[in-house]
Amino acid sequence: MATPKGITLIEMVVVIVVLAIALTAITQLLGNLTVSGASTYDETKAIELAQSIAGEIRSKRFDENSPVNGVPPCTSATCTPTPADWLEGEYAWLEEALPSPYNRLAFDDIDDFHNLAEGAGTLRDLVYADGNPRDGYSNFKVEIFVEYAGDEAPYLGDETDNKRVQIVVTQPNGEEVKFSFYVANY
Repeated sequence: MATPKGITLIEMVVVIVVLAIALTAITQLLGNLTVSGASTYDETKAIELAQSIAGEIRSKRFDENSPVNGVPPCTSATCTPTPADWLEGEYAWLEEALPSPYNRLAFDDIDDFHNLAEGAGTLRDLVYADGNPRDGYSNFKVEIFVEYAGDEAPYLGDETDNKRVQIVVTQPNGEEVKFSFYVANY
C-alpha cells in the first residue's frame, strides 16, 4: 500500500510562520522607505526654497548707501559705519514694504532681509518677492539673518566689507537646514 502524499498540518503551520516573518520584514522595509522618501522630498524642497531666496538677496545692493550697480564700492564714510550702528533690518520690511507687508519688491539692499521670518508659525506667509504665495510650502518656515562677516571671509581691509547671510529653513518635520553665503562690498 502506498503512503498518501501531501502536506501535513505541522508543515502548513511552519510555512505560514515563515511567510508571516518574511512579509512583516518586507512591510517594515517598505514603510521605512516611504518615510525616508518623504524626508528626502522635504529636504529637496528646502534646498530649492533657500536657493530661490538667496538669489533674491544676491540681486540687492550691499548697503543702503551703495550705488545701484555696486560700483564703486561704498567706503566706511558712505556705508553704514560700524556693526554697532547697523540698526536697519528687524523692522525694515514694515518701513520699506508698506502698504503691503507681503511685498518685498521694496527691499533695496541685503540688510532689509535681516531678521525676516516667513512661513509656518510666523506672522508672515511664505511668499515670493512680489507678494504672491509660495504654493507647496505651507508647513515650511524661513528665517534670514544678515551680519557683518568681519574676518570670516577675505575682505578688502575693513571688517564691514563683507556680510554673511544665513538662511534657516525649517522643514515640516521640525528639522532645520542652514545655508550661509557671503556678499562682498564691490
